[in-house]
Amino acid sequence: MGTLAKLLRRCLTATLLAACLGPSLSARQSDAALSGRVLDQHGAVVVDATVTATSAGGAAKTVNTNERGEYLIPDLAPGRYVVRATAPGFAAFEQPDFEFGPAQRRLDITLRVTLTEQEQIDISSSAAGLSTDAENNASALTLRGSELDMLPDDPEELTAVLRAMAGPAAGPGGAQISVDGFSDANQAVPSRGSIREVRINQNPFSAENDRLGFGVIQIFTRPGTDKLRGQGFFNFTDESLNSRNPFAANRADYQNRLFGGNLSGPISARRASFFVSFERRELDENAVVNAVILDPALNVTPFRQALLTPQKRTSFSPRLDYQVNQNHTIVARYSFFHGSSLNEGVGFFSLPERASDARNTIHTFQFSETAVLGPRVVNEFRTQFSAEHQEETGNNIPTIDVLGAFTGGGPSFISADTFAKRLWLQDNVTWIRGNHTLRAGGRARYTNFRDTTRSNFAGTYTFAGGFAPLLDAADQPVVGDGGEFVLVPVSSIERYRRTLLFQRLGLSPTEIRRRGGGASQFSINGGVPDLTVTLWDLGTFIQDDWRIRPNFTLSLGLRYEAQTNIGVRANFAPRVAFAWAPGATGNATPKMVVRGGFGVFYDR
Repeated sequence: MGTLAKLLRRCLTATLLAACLGPSLSARQSDAALSGRVLDQHGAVVVDATVTATSAGGAAKTVNTNERGEYLIPDLAPGRYVVRATAPGFAAFEQPDFEFGPAQRRLDITLRVTLTEQEQIDISSSAAGLSTDAENNASALTLRGSELDMLPDDPEELTAVLRAMAGPAAGPGGAQISVDGFSDANQAVPSRGSIREVRINQNPFSAENDRLGFGVIQIFTRPGTDKLRGQGFFNFTDESLNSRNPFAANRADYQNRLFGGNLSGPISARRASFFVSFERRELDENAVVNAVILDPALNVTPFRQALLTPQKRTSFSPRLDYQVNQNHTIVARYSFFHGSSLNEGVGFFSLPERASDARNTIHTFQFSETAVLGPRVVNEFRTQFSAEHQEETGNNIPTIDVLGAFTGGGPSFISADTFAKRLWLQDNVTWIRGNHTLRAGGRARYTNFRDTTRSNFAGTYTFAGGFAPLLDAADQPVVGDGGEFVLVPVSSIERYRRTLLFQRLGLSPTEIRRRGGGASQFSINGGVPDLTVTLWDLGTFIQDDWRIRPNFTLSLGLRYEAQTNIGVRANFAPRVAFAWAPGATGNATPKMVVRGGFGVFYDR
């Protein structure tokens, strides 16, 4: 542990020295950055276009455009460059004699759509994406464009597929899903048509993330377009070709109706655009009850039935993109989600009379502002507010639980109401100094949770098997030679049958129990069912991706976590990671990259 502590201190010291000496190093190397935007001929941004600047000596630097079509190539010395930009479906752009210097450090590029595209497979290019960049780990997966078309339309199936692709998460909370940089436990996956890009398990040791990056799914929604464009879809499935469930007396009705679409277009030419998506799913699912009950004559009778459990889900999400000027972009997004389900809690031993209804409504407001503060500094501010209401209702009668036979009466709760309000504030800044790419920022979250659940307020009667008096054909106890009742083992439903029988005969509760009837247990809850919790949590970080050599990158980071309701404050989380390309020299593409890392992570 002493050696590790010394190593961490040396790494952090090197990071601080690099940050302090960065300006002088930059001045000594006389480097700067080339920036700009990549647009198509209609003025729409081109996302993930590849921009390469090649010097007269043959040294090349390559970057990709972000979701706003912006690119930034750092560490360029003054001189002549060949600037080239490519993107799928567009003709290549090339400016062979670009003079880069103090007076010319920005180049906006226009790509033109091609009518035909030649496709070829280059087996040797399988390792073309390898690099020692911190975000380019081989365990990461990025889906965009036609790759998204392979994902299912159904929102629940889409969520399940993404979680399966992410694999097991490092921690008890399972896979973490974020939408446009915001992650919440109640985060709903947007419709497939509104997704621009999905990143899975990227940069697992980054200090920007509170959790280890394995099992992390980042979803980015589509921006608006320069022309009015839209699409729609409708999927329909029913039970026509389904077989009957062997535990049900009838073939259950089933239908799955999924429809929606999106629309995008300009509000102001090259300044503001919108994107609106809508999706609704109506699922007539079913539950199968396979129980044993008593008929009106108190005879034991099998009960098998398939019951519809309708579910409906509606989502609506408009997004507004506004470019204040070349250096400032604003994105505002609203998301509405409403889901409902009927006949919950029915199936197996639970009879239809125990059905309850549930509803869930979520309103989410997101706002982000990206500012390019110079050729080497970018700041991004994000805030989100969400309000959620969950409601469940059922009938107010006691529950009858006959073990191994059936469960009837009312549900386990009379009603449940949950209100949750969440506020998220975050600001991150990225700046480049020589061979250092530094990131720093902070995040503050507020949660107000109010819950009212009247669980088991009507009570539960439990009937279990055991020993009881033997009854003759007239349902009278058989008396032994000693004058005592003859005891025999009885089932739980027989005990319940005797209870109803002797109640009809007008016997007292004491006499009913003497004859083998009566509940084995009665439980009921009382008191004040209200619960209110308020929570603030804070997370700050600093990260340095230090390219020590062209084939070796060292990432040093430190994160701090704190929250109310917990007294411990020494929640420091150091992170160290490296990427090494053995044998790679200069700007050549490496054939192999070795990565490793260490970190402390906190999970709530």
